[in-house]
Amino acid sequence: MQKPDEFKIEGVDNYWADLSRWLVKGGAGTDSRWFYKHATDETWMSVIESRRPFVEAARDYFDECVAMRKSKETITDYVHRTSQFINWIDENELSLSLDNGSLERAFIAYDQYQYRRGWVTKEVGSAAVYHGVHTVSQLLSHITKRPPHAGLNHQSRVCKAYKQPRKTSVSRAAEKQHLADTRALGYFCVGIGNALTISAVYGQLPIAADVLTPAGVEHEFLILPRGLQNALDGNSKLTPDWARKACAPIEAINRDNSGPSEAARASLIKLRLLAEFVIFVYQTGMNVSSAMRLERKGLKYKAAGNSEWRVTSRKRRKHGPVSFSIYKDYRDRLRRFIEFVDHFFPDDQYLFPLGSEKGRPTGRVSYKLIRYHTARAGVPWIPPSVTRNTRANFLDRALGDPDLSAELAQHTRETFKQNYELPSQQRAMSELTHFWKDNPESLIDSGCDGEPEAIAGKPSDVVKPDCIHASGCLWCSKHRDIQSEDYVWSLSSFKRLKLIEAAQPVQRDIPADRVVARISEKLEAFRELNETSRRWVDESQLRVEEGDYHPTWKSNLEFWEA
Repeated sequence: MQKPDEFKIEGVDNYWADLSRWLVKGGAGTDSRWFYKHATDETWMSVIESRRPFVEAARDYFDECVAMRKSKETITDYVHRTSQFINWIDENELSLSLDNGSLERAFIAYDQYQYRRGWVTKEVGSAAVYHGVHTVSQLLSHITKRPPHAGLNHQSRVCKAYKQPRKTSVSRAAEKQHLADTRALGYFCVGIGNALTISAVYGQLPIAADVLTPAGVEHEFLILPRGLQNALDGNSKLTPDWARKACAPIEAINRDNSGPSEAARASLIKLRLLAEFVIFVYQTGMNVSSAMRLERKGLKYKAAGNSEWRVTSRKRRKHGPVSFSIYKDYRDRLRRFIEFVDHFFPDDQYLFPLGSEKGRPTGRVSYKLIRYHTARAGVPWIPPSVTRNTRANFLDRALGDPDLSAELAQHTRETFKQNYELPSQQRAMSELTHFWKDNPESLIDSGCDGEPEAIAGKPSDVVKPDCIHASGCLWCSKHRDIQSEDYVWSLSSFKRLKLIEAAQPVQRDIPADRVVARISEKLEAFRELNETSRRWVDESQLRVEEGDYHPTWKSNLEFWEA
């Protein structure tokens, strides 16, 4: 029996784009290249006919993806995920059919298997399991043309169990430390890039680079490939004499020679590429995978204001132009780097010839080499994906404009907010201070003129009134109690919150005890004021006991009690 040819994805010329192997048991689990090279007439005699409708529907869906101009990398991932699902079906002796009931049962069994891996045995991270299962559920739903409300993801135990990690705020100290570490790494990469010129790579080793320590002190850093350094130190099979000879200048690098001397010079070239890559990502805010796919030919520069250039290039995934901004001073550096790449990689089209062609779509880069040298220099290592995030959040705090911050970070506002923006304590404190300055009002609901002033006899271990901490209002001379049921309810709820805080296992007289005592005094005063206010106190305490908290404190109390 001849191989069926009607299962190829239209417009994609690659082994994996031929889905006919899915018709054969075990075909999905075999590398597509080797499967088709070793397939015989006997192989195609074992085609499972009941699978044809499903494979045809899958091919039609992937054809639609091509027509919608989805990237080759995206379609590759779709096919790979579907192959994993079909391979699991083959291994577990289940049937693959376009019938919704049969396919649904197979998916639920697959989902249960993945749930066990991610949540029971924990052999795989829950995030990885979720992304894999969610993608498969979406693909199967599209292939079988299920309506959105009936998508298989709604029946997935994995999708229901996975909780996306909550973003945590970054403290002021952490923000400063992160920016200081990024600054140290940036100076280090600039120093490395300046030192590793074309002539230096061919010249005498080691190469001296001017870099800054994390403390801001400039010093000379000697760049020497790790292999030669080990040989000079006597920690290698290669002799120190050989290493000293290998450090001598050379005329040319023969890429067909894979000897230690050639490898040493090649590591210097890669170190320059990695250093410039870190600088480029921080300069442009471009994500790592997009930067990896940039081509260095045909870059066009257009002035954008007094201090920036708008650079236009092409990005294959979008089949069209892509642009990014750089500082004007960086253009000369970028051009020098392009000359460096042209010299050593004349046949490579990419701006950063790093990693393999297979890993380029996902931005997979090995930073092992540059991490070795940053460790030698005592410089903190921060991956480009994180430096990009640092830059985006720094711009967001500095500009205060989410739309502009997202644009500079090469994203839509929604993507930036969902995946990159981090809560900032520094910004929150600043905005809170400005808010109360313009809107003077007590945090526990009484009148206030916005100019806090401590009362005489304020305990030294409680917070000083500052219109930021609610406890401070209790010892502020500008605070005024309000004769209303709502205010008494608020006081009783606040007391409950501080009681929870005071119950924490700390063996000392903590300020929470002081706050509880102060509120108790106020509530007792309301109780003795008149019959109406006494009913307010009794009613508010009953509400609190039943878990009916004042809106001002409700979310905090529910969080602590959970």
